Amino acid sequence: MSKHRHYVTFLISLFICFQLSATLIPSKNSNLKNLSTGWELFLQKTPEQTFALVDSNFPADYTVTVPHEWNKEVFHFGIKQPETYGCYRYVCKNLNPDLTYALHTKESPGTACAVYVNRTIIANAGDPFSISTPYYTQNPYKYGTSHSKCVPLYCEFKPDENGNAEILFFVSNYYYRKGGLWDRVYLGQAKDVWHYNILTMVFYCIVIGSLIFVGLLNMVQFILNKKRSEYCFLGVASLAFALRIATAGYCSLGIFFPELTGELKIKLELVATWLVPISVIQLIFLIYPSKNRTVIFSFLKEKYLRYSLITIDFILGVLSLILPAWFTNRFTPYFQILLIIFSLYVIIFCISNLIKRQRYSLYNFLSFLTIAIGGFIDIIHQKSKEIIPIPTLPFFILAFVIIQIIMLAAIQNDIYKETIKGTNDLKILNEAYLRFVPKEFLQLLNKDSIIKTKLGDYSNIEMTIMFSKVQIQCAQADVSLQENFSIFNDYLKVISPIIKKYDGFVSKFLSGGFMALFPKSQLDAIRTALEIDDKIKLFNASEESKNYTITAWMGIHFGLMIIGTIGEENRLDDTVISDTVNTASRIESVCESLNKNIIISEAVHKKLLAERLNNLQINALEAIFVKGKEKPLQLYEITRKKQNESTKEENPE
Repeated sequence: MSKHRHYVTFLISLFICFQLSATLIPSKNSNLKNLSTGWELFLQKTPEQTFALVDSNFPADYTVTVPHEWNKEVFHFGIKQPETYGCYRYVCKNLNPDLTYALHTKESPGTACAVYVNRTIIANAGDPFSISTPYYTQNPYKYGTSHSKCVPLYCEFKPDENGNAEILFFVSNYYYRKGGLWDRVYLGQAKDVWHYNILTMVFYCIVIGSLIFVGLLNMVQFILNKKRSEYCFLGVASLAFALRIATAGYCSLGIFFPELTGELKIKLELVATWLVPISVIQLIFLIYPSKNRTVIFSFLKEKYLRYSLITIDFILGVLSLILPAWFTNRFTPYFQILLIIFSLYVIIFCISNLIKRQRYSLYNFLSFLTIAIGGFIDIIHQKSKEIIPIPTLPFFILAFVIIQIIMLAAIQNDIYKETIKGTNDLKILNEAYLRFVPKEFLQLLNKDSIIKTKLGDYSNIEMTIMFSKVQIQCAQADVSLQENFSIFNDYLKVISPIIKKYDGFVSKFLSGGFMALFPKSQLDAIRTALEIDDKIKLFNASEESKNYTITAWMGIHFGLMIIGTIGEENRLDDTVISDTVNTASRIESVCESLNKNIIISEAVHKKLLAERLNNLQINALEAIFVKGKEKPLQLYEITRKKQNESTKEENPE
């Protein structure tokens, strides 16, 4: 269901984009007039020369429609290169003399221009006059002083008292491979033209801002996870698209950076034509690796063909940045050919992934199909603005951004689900590990997770240790191994909560017993042993004990011990090592031999002297030699006092 919502969102967003684009195209019923026909072209004439010719009733060199590129007229005029100058003249009649009107073009013509109305200059972009002087000798093939600028033109004027306006564009082409008045000229009341200009600028800024946001978001993703290079390439492609939109069609970059020269503008505009194909194809093949695929012949690996195209495109791109603008813009046809090849390459590969039902393949197919169509239409627009009158690439790029945002949302949603699942799995795994390695053991190692433990971790700690053994006797016959195992597990289920109740934990389950540690107090171990003994006595006195009885022996000692991890890298185990452990084990064996339920060492007894032990009966035993000790151990038996012997003082529990 979520996938269908993404598709619906895409279609709605695409519809909104094209509805918004429709508002940027003045209709026949709008207040803006498109001055397309009736322009007079005076080649290699300055404004002063043009006005003189008009006043003398000399006809123009050509009558043209706008947008117009003058290359054919220039060559027919006998000029070998389109780098020249000329004037486009148009006369508007029947205007209201009391109203303020405005002219607007999304991109200033030529590489520099000046706008005259009624023979008064009202706007200019760059310096169009230098090329018309007799002393101009600047070589367009080399770096020199820039006279060019490219910005959206908006200029207000008032018609004369008769309602006429003689409009003249003085256009100079310093380096571009095509010259002329190459964008539509709109005329209307100032408020209407200004509204249209602002609406266009806002739309372009929204597209640029969206692309920059997506680009920076992906670059941050890459910085946070440098193994995911696809985020880097998607970020680069988005930022390059933003640069393209900011410089082509409606050169909004020229508004925010007034010092931007025409030469630099054309270099920045072309960055997307070579950097985007490289980034996109790298992105695709990072998401869907293809190391051994061949093309036509078995020896011709696809990656060699791809790397060759990338290398050619990159070299041309770097040269376009280094060489003067005269060379840069003449690389455009080659970039367009490579763009077509890359687009076909990506679309075919996306279709292949779509057929194979690869993950996110539909998003990739839609996004790259959209941008490929936009690229083809943009090429047609660049070649003939009569067929495609407006730059449509921003609308397709905006659709591309929307699809990418939807795809990123889908990816992030899947990542979130996988993260939640991974977290739950890790939680379950940690809980499973804690059944084998107690969390209290990890705390003593100053670790908050088992995954942070490593071989050789240890701590030196003074604490109390209890060794216990259990004997299960059946009144009628010997207890089988299976029965003994089952009864022992039932016994552990009862006594384990008692150990936890007094801040202890079972470090090891032994054959017929356990080893428990009490980090906080010796009295915790005493209380645990007494309560376990009480539970056993109650059980043995109950009806359930007719089949079998339980006897538990518990030896308690206090001292310094090392707890840590041992083993090897692929197999670790927790352990407690010290003489204290061995002594506690020996004390438990004394319990068995003397048939005493609870025996403590002298070290524990000394620690208990400061406690109030009025409810306990402590009996000193004869010093006993145990295995591994040169001197005899002084041990003590602990039991509860009988009810009539106990005092009214506070119970240690």
